[in-house]
Amino acid sequence: MARITMGAERFGTEAREAEYRGLETGDILFFPQSPPLVSEADRAFLVTQKQVDASYHKNVSYRPREDRLKGVDQDDPAQRERVHQIMRDYSRKTIAFMSTLLNKYATTWKIDYASFRPIEEEGRQVALHSRNDLLHFDSFPTRPSHGDRLLRIFTNIHPDRSRVWVTTDAFEALAGQFADRIGLHRRPGPLEACKNLTVRAASKLGLPVVDRPPYDRFMLKIHHAMKEDAGFQQSCRKDRWEFPAGSSWIVFTDGTSHACLSGQYMLEQTFIVRRGSLAFPDRAPIAVLERLAGCPLARSA
Repeated sequence: MARITMGAERFGTEAREAEYRGLETGDILFFPQSPPLVSEADRAFLVTQKQVDASYHKNVSYRPREDRLKGVDQDDPAQRERVHQIMRDYSRKTIAFMSTLLNKYATTWKIDYASFRPIEEEGRQVALHSRNDLLHFDSFPTRPSHGDRLLRIFTNIHPDRSRVWVTTDAFEALAGQFADRIGLHRRPGPLEACKNLTVRAASKLGLPVVDRPPYDRFMLKIHHAMKEDAGFQQSCRKDRWEFPAGSSWIVFTDGTSHACLSGQYMLEQTFIVRRGSLAFPDRAPIAVLERLAGCPLARSA
């Protein structure tokens, strides 16, 4: 796993084949000088916003397709509208930038949420499975990817402090280690199969349940199993990365193991990259798990 550093001269160019390969196999595309995604005035405004340090409010979220803002602790309508406008602008600028840099994905990707993370990560008290300081691969509990990939761009808008990550091995190297623990080689028993069919039927009827195909169920189990394994968290090989104030970085967080040790004030935009648009689809987490399981694990979204 490596950090591929890219200069300002790359803001308007497409990634090279080696950069696509690196990104899809666990590397991080790193811009020490962020593309112009947020103005200085907007950055300065956001870092003055105070949030309640509770699980619901750990992020301010913005849904581009609905132009909807959630999670803002701000009673002043004008102030709230300012946050909304900043998030809207960041999302639009990020989509435009990423559409040029990673054009291979852009024609079919799905635009997911943007977020603002105002709370200091170091020492934050949350439930085990919600902790960002433990190594994990991302899996969205309420939004199954059906085998597509989770691509994210992060921008550190803190005035002067770095955001500190650690990573360990990429997905392909770790999947086998957790395969038996999550039941990847075990076929569902009658009770589990009945439960899965019931959930799927309820979802089709519009009931508030999440119908996860096998791939997404296994990814969520890996996410949980990694965080629950204190021995793994303590003893696995670790690489430490610092992302300075004013930098941006891009990573497939479903395939790059990561944990955030410290940092405050960050913007982020997520993209769901279709499996068919990947440059190296055989290296995607779903391809790895299907080889280990010996059977298909996804349904059509």
